[in-house]
Amino acid sequence: MLKARLLVAALGIPIGIAVVVLGGPIYGGAVALLTILGLHEFYTLTRPYRPNLLAGYLAALAGLAGAYFWGLSGLLGGITTLLAFLFLWGLGGRLGDHLVGRMAVTSLGVVWLVLGFGHLILLRELDNGMALTVLAIGCTWTSDTFAYFVGRVMGRHRMAPRISPNKTVEGAVGGLVGSVLFALVVKMYSPEWLSLAQAAILGLVIGVAGQCGDLFESTVKRDLRVKDSGRLLPGHGGVLDRFDSALFAGIATYWGAVLLLKGGVTWPF
Repeated sequence: MLKARLLVAALGIPIGIAVVVLGGPIYGGAVALLTILGLHEFYTLTRPYRPNLLAGYLAALAGLAGAYFWGLSGLLGGITTLLAFLFLWGLGGRLGDHLVGRMAVTSLGVVWLVLGFGHLILLRELDNGMALTVLAIGCTWTSDTFAYFVGRVMGRHRMAPRISPNKTVEGAVGGLVGSVLFALVVKMYSPEWLSLAQAAILGLVIGVAGQCGDLFESTVKRDLRVKDSGRLLPGHGGVLDRFDSALFAGIATYWGAVLLLKGGVTWPF
């Protein structure tokens, strides 16, 4: 499994960096593809709850298109189309057939994935958006890698045994260290717009958010009694397994960048 993980990473990381650097329609299309694949995995896992696939996919595409063409307001506006789809579904739905639960599951997939991936689109469009997107994804991957190896070597205290028994406090701390270190590396190549303090804070925020995203997906899988969300990526599982941390990290990086870099906050170092 470790060899498969390393092989997928060796192929995926250069491709991911190239897509981020190119930006534009290629980046937007790649994010949209990941969103639909991830949403498909979620709806497959929750098939017993019978989500409305058409409403979910249409709302997801509307949210991503809104983010790409109109920014934050477009993202939120696109997601709200889900209410219209659910309304139309409710008018024709059979009452007493767990309709509310089906609407809730349909909505969770859209909100979780479209907000997460949509913010990665918004992040790429900010000033220095390419570097910020590399920062978000790189900190997430580095955090995952450090957490994995530190946990295997030094892990003694379980962090969330009920949700994810293999995660340890030592691994989590190692992940945060890895995230901050990657952010400081980005700082070395971005001396003009990113201060040392800003880089460290963003690295820490991304590391925490990424681990929360990982635990969130673990909670979903634990409740649904599955090990992986899919089998698309050997050694990693599915899209949700690989990008669960990035979904939360993208949101955290976007708002962290807006508050720290565009909010007029000045730093002495």
